[in-house]
Amino acid sequence: MQARNIMEDIVKKYLDEMLALRFDICTCEICRQNVIAYALSRLPAKYVTTDSGAIHTIIEQVRVEQSSLILKELMKAINVIAKKPRHKEGQDRDQAYKLLMEQIKADRGADFSHYRDKVLKRRIALRMRARNVNSYSKYLQVLIHSPEEYEKLFEVLTINVSSFFRDHAVWDKLRTQILPELIARKKQQEAGIRKIRVWSAGCSHGEEPYSLAIMLYELLEKEEVEINVEIIATDIDKDCLAKGKSGRYDQMSVKDLKPQYLRRFFIPIKDEFQIVPHVQEFVHFKELNLIHDPGIMGVDMVICRNVFIYFNRSLQEYLIMKFHGALIQDGFFVMGNSENLMGEARQVFKNVDILLKIYKKIIPEP
Repeated sequence: MQARNIMEDIVKKYLDEMLALRFDICTCEICRQNVIAYALSRLPAKYVTTDSGAIHTIIEQVRVEQSSLILKELMKAINVIAKKPRHKEGQDRDQAYKLLMEQIKADRGADFSHYRDKVLKRRIALRMRARNVNSYSKYLQVLIHSPEEYEKLFEVLTINVSSFFRDHAVWDKLRTQILPELIARKKQQEAGIRKIRVWSAGCSHGEEPYSLAIMLYELLEKEEVEINVEIIATDIDKDCLAKGKSGRYDQMSVKDLKPQYLRRFFIPIKDEFQIVPHVQEFVHFKELNLIHDPGIMGVDMVICRNVFIYFNRSLQEYLIMKFHGALIQDGFFVMGNSENLMGEARQVFKNVDILLKIYKKIIPEP
């Protein structure tokens, strides 16, 4: 009776799954066979006669027992063969990937250089598979000829999941420097109604404006001078605005909250958490189209993070100048980590923290 090494069946199945989204290496038939051969040379053979009636059960049993070892050796085999494929490659994948990222930055001003390449490549691969292309150069052509693809791409690149106090370094800077400076300014004003006004543009479900509200409440309760707060949270999505107005969030949204914040500023209701009324009243939600509708004027701060990347370069420049017009003199502008000032904006904002993308409005001398 003929014997069959069922380890080869298992390796082939795992390899197909592992290479399904690997567009950064050669996955031609020659390389696949070389990976299989390399992995099998390092794995114990498991021979079964081909007429065995329970062969599928045996394969599954071996797969479960040896899965950790098989995956480890397959990963090693993929890395070895990918570094030195045994044939001449038709394209430079690293160069094609570099050109793709440069085009994304040129078209949308989005700088993902702080992201890990492995993470970026996995996420880009999801869109490449959806668009049925198998190389970075072909996907680049998709972006050039179908700009609407950018919206889908940025959905996977930014993983647009809102949460409270997302990107802790930015919020620490706001709490220790930016917001105290705004409070100090208001205290210096003559007696009357003192108010801090903030525009949270592209507020999504409201986690960002409520994070600001929590910080301001905490800072202002220590002050003897009364200072009002008005945070105008705008978005074009009515469902997002309805969620924000409700002030109720699930476990995932509050996962990064400090325990003392969760206890003090949220009321547990079944599996959700409700913002306390005295913080919720700081935030006012409003439907607003950033491109077509008038801005919120006379604000001390504009915070608009991870929104610019959805627009082309000219619209980004237009929006930044729109926010500049909305701010009072020395007002603060906060962008997303992957976003950059461009065009005229470089002359009308000065850096407060270039790494955290926090800027201050200035009026250049004539």
